Amino acid sequence: MIGSSFSPLFSNFNRTGVEFPGDKQNTFVAIIGDPCKYKKYILDPENTNEEESYLLLNGSVFVPQDAPSMLQPGVDYCMEIVPNIGLKTFVCFPEERLVVTADSRFTIYACGLLVSVPFLVLTILAYSITPKLRDVYGKALCRYCGCLALAFTTLAITQLGSGHLSDQACTSIAFVIQFSFVACFFWLNVMCIEMWSLVRSHVDRETYKRMKPKTLFFWYSLWCWGPSVILILVSMIMDLSPTIPATYVKPNFGKESCWFKSDDEAMPYFYVPVGLLLLGNMTLFILTFLKLSKYQKDLDLRRLARNQASDRRDRRCLRRLSRTAIVCLIIFFLMGLNWSMELISWFVDGDSFDWSTFDLVNALQGVLVFGLFVIRRPQRDFVWHRIQQLRGIDLAPPEAGSMEPYLLPIMNGDNVSREMIIP
Repeated sequence: MIGSSFSPLFSNFNRTGVEFPGDKQNTFVAIIGDPCKYKKYILDPENTNEEESYLLLNGSVFVPQDAPSMLQPGVDYCMEIVPNIGLKTFVCFPEERLVVTADSRFTIYACGLLVSVPFLVLTILAYSITPKLRDVYGKALCRYCGCLALAFTTLAITQLGSGHLSDQACTSIAFVIQFSFVACFFWLNVMCIEMWSLVRSHVDRETYKRMKPKTLFFWYSLWCWGPSVILILVSMIMDLSPTIPATYVKPNFGKESCWFKSDDEAMPYFYVPVGLLLLGNMTLFILTFLKLSKYQKDLDLRRLARNQASDRRDRRCLRRLSRTAIVCLIIFFLMGLNWSMELISWFVDGDSFDWSTFDLVNALQGVLVFGLFVIRRPQRDFVWHRIQQLRGIDLAPPEAGSMEPYLLPIMNGDNVSREMIIP
């Protein structure tokens, strides 16, 4: 039975290094099982001559361009029949190679990710317990932080313990990382859309009407979770289904790492959707700041013409809207910069470690998110006041001067008269 399905070619070999054409052997000894204690990689001589290999009569595999060049049976390699491809040689990773790959850069990056996770969780808790912050923008921020915390946690696990994970565990984690990062970018896109909608609702309040907050957040959720689930299902079918032809581009999770095998595989399943979202976000920011700039000029002209109290309130509201847009732009810049650098590295065929500084900045994103969305006023005042209430301490609400008196009613979808807002 083995001979009918497993029929490798055996090559002759002598001290001069000459290989003779391979011949099929009717009888041979086959060791059943996986000899690799750690991970393994496939030799693909069709793509590169450096991976040319020869199975010898004594059971060893000779790889002229590799080190070591002689692979021992039952120790250094195994052979498997890959569907739609044929018989392939898999080489075991030695322990020393795994230790070398887990250098300090991976450790520092993983530590940065783990440092960010508690701050992301604290941001979610702060917004969850504070009613004034649970508007559409705040809910989107919580989902963004949740997806990012999940992505950072699983990514840190792969960075610190990939050498001890099984292929199945590695593949499962790769799916989680893909889904959480893609969903994270969708929620970032929602934050950008909401920022654009917020500006329009104030600048074009005569012609632009917003949906009710619950309805609006429902459509936002459908936009974020729907494509993310579809993409991960397609990835799982393409990667796990044996009926999919090998000519199709598959994710190949767990083949060489707990991620895509290469950037070529990541392109349709990650980089293309993320790139489109980043392009959409950039477009929204351009439109937002153009709208704010035009509104700024209108206010300047209005101030010169009449300089009424309502105009001064509009200018203060404009400054607050601009600051909120800038905060959102910072998050977009940090989140998009790292992946943009990855794309540039792939395009120029460069070393990904050239961008390790950007990786570290991105890893500490949770700290920055906490600082921008919780530590800053007025959010800090709202959160602290709510914490004191939960502790049973009766305190006066935050002073009106510390709030964003225009921004919050608009973001909550309240139709508050401008004359009713405290200047």
